[in-house]
Amino acid sequence: MNISPPAAAGQPGPAANGGRAGSAARRGRALAVAAGLLGVAGLAPVALPGTAHAQGTCTVSGPTTTCTFAFTGTEQTFTVPNGVTHVDVTAIGAAGGLEGGNNTPGGRGAQVSGTLTGLSGGQTLYVEVGGKATNDGSCYALSQCTGGFNGGGSTYFGGGGGGASDIRTQPRTTPLTTTDSRRIVAAGGGGAGLVATIGCAAGPGGDAGQAGTDGGCSGGTGGGAGTATQGGAGGQQFGSPGTLGTGGTGGGPGISLTGGGGGAGYYGGGGGGNINVEVSPIGNAAGGGGGSSLVPAGGTGPTVTSAAAGITIRYPTPGKPVNTRLFAIPQQVRVGRPVVLDDLVCPAGTGATTPPTGTVTFTDTTTGTTLGTARLVLNIGDCAAAGRVVFFRTTGAHVITAVYSGDSVYQGNSGNPESITVTVKS
Repeated sequence: MNISPPAAAGQPGPAANGGRAGSAARRGRALAVAAGLLGVAGLAPVALPGTAHAQGTCTVSGPTTTCTFAFTGTEQTFTVPNGVTHVDVTAIGAAGGLEGGNNTPGGRGAQVSGTLTGLSGGQTLYVEVGGKATNDGSCYALSQCTGGFNGGGSTYFGGGGGGASDIRTQPRTTPLTTTDSRRIVAAGGGGAGLVATIGCAAGPGGDAGQAGTDGGCSGGTGGGAGTATQGGAGGQQFGSPGTLGTGGTGGGPGISLTGGGGGAGYYGGGGGGNINVEVSPIGNAAGGGGGSSLVPAGGTGPTVTSAAAGITIRYPTPGKPVNTRLFAIPQQVRVGRPVVLDDLVCPAGTGATTPPTGTVTFTDTTTGTTLGTARLVLNIGDCAAAGRVVFFRTTGAHVITAVYSGDSVYQGNSGNPESITVTVKS
């Protein structure tokens, strides 16, 4: 095998190589030695991850890959593929729970869309698909009716709040703050209040971004809607306010909680007010308020929808994968002596019609310095190679990485770069 790096590869980066430039003759001899050694070196290709590792369902259609995530009741993850720096997201929050005795409806969730930028290959995004509170009017006999997964407010006799659907850069075990890692949030709807007196109007939950409805016959007041800066106010008769990411609890102390739970969101909606027993006929409980959404810059929404909660991620289908192999010749060297770094990039699998192009950047991660960038040149078959000659002034182990940039056909390996250790002695 004859690796022939470009002429520029013999010129180390200005400050990154930790040493002085050798003469042109020295660089030429070093490259020649490297070529001879690589000619007998056994290549064990290193496979690079090229597709998203998602817990959702991913399909490829032409230049676009689409991953869909449905409700599971647990946190899901999505790993950004190599070469992908942005993804387009559509998120739908969950509806609030109905009040089962009279089928009083909960509020609808929100739909938002936007582009998440500044991503890098190998990065993990945490996907939270909101759950709908499925109260049927009898859960009070067992325990408090919890709200939908991912922040839906609870109640006892009414409907729980719907959970929000969001994508974040930190797992849900990380507490939420006003500068938290959520990048997009589709709010959930508020839950319905309990109907205690037939013939009086019910208290439906508020849609995402809207307040809950008051209970009939001078019943409790609806929970307020969450906003971009604060949770919705709790309805009169003991409804609790929404908080960051969580809807408020339906009104009433103890087991008399009868107002609808607030919907989850960036800020949650307030819980609906309790039954008012001081009027005749007794007033019904109020619905919880819907939560607020977070829309990325340039995104669309929120709009109210009856669609099921879920998250869809779309991104440009990455190029073909490559195998790379990084060499350092020699791997043990004295201070001030030349070391040839050479990265071989080959198509992985079948179907390749052209050799990889682009550049390789070499970095000494031990000192945090860039050793230089070299352009790939045709090497053998469909493979290409890029090289640098570098010098080290400090002793010890230097961990060197090589990152292939990728091109219009092949994907880069920034999420899983090759590395090798060079030991420098005095």
